[in-house]
This record gives sequence, C-alpha cells and structure tokens, in this order.
Amino acid sequence: MKFLKAKTCEGKNLEISIKKETHQDMTDWNKDGTHQYCVLFKFVNVPNPNYQHSYYIDTIMDPYWNRGPGGLCLNGSKYEYESVSKETMDKVRVFIQEFVDENKIKLHREEKKL
Repeated sequence: MKFLKAKTCEGKNLEISIKKETHQDMTDWNKDGTHQYCVLFKFVNVPNPNYQHSYYIDTIMDPYWNRGPGGLCLNGSKYEYESVSKETMDKVRVFIQEFVDENKIKLHREEKKL
C-alpha cells in the first residue's frame, strides 16, 4: 500500500492512503463500478491510532464538488478543527489520479444541474 505523508494546516501529521470500500446497500454504485475506493486521511502520533477521515475518491476528483479555491475541511468542530491546504489537496489529487490510472478505475462524474 502506498502512502502520501502530509500535515494538516494545524500541524498534525497525516498518512494518506487509498482503500477498497465495501457497501452492500448501494446497488447503483456497485452496478456502475463507481464509488469503490476511499482516500483515508489517517492521523499519526495521536492517542487513538485509528483516528482518520475518509472520502470517496470519486467525490474528491469530481470538479462538481471541488469548485472552491481552498483545501479541505476534515473536521469542522470549533474545538478540534482540522483541515488540509490547497497545496496538500493538489498532491492528494495527483496521488489519487496515479492510483486511478494504474488500476483503470472508473470514477463517477456528477451531472451538471440546471
């Protein structure tokens, strides 16, 4: 498994990876072969070794959902706000694109709404 090392804007260390997702109740996604992988933002050197946030790679890579100029909010809590910068998200998208190309993965693209 490949990892991308990064830091949050708040200075916490991350290991970013991609894993196969399993979901039995999303028959359309399974039939279409989309939303099959998640990108994991795993925090390292924290009390809970399983602490992480995940997003479908389809969502991260879809321009429909990524129209803003900034990074990504991982946790919007006013006490434990966690985010990554635009520069980090640019690296994450390259990391995901390499994975998609290597594995010939089909990504979902949101239909433009009128």
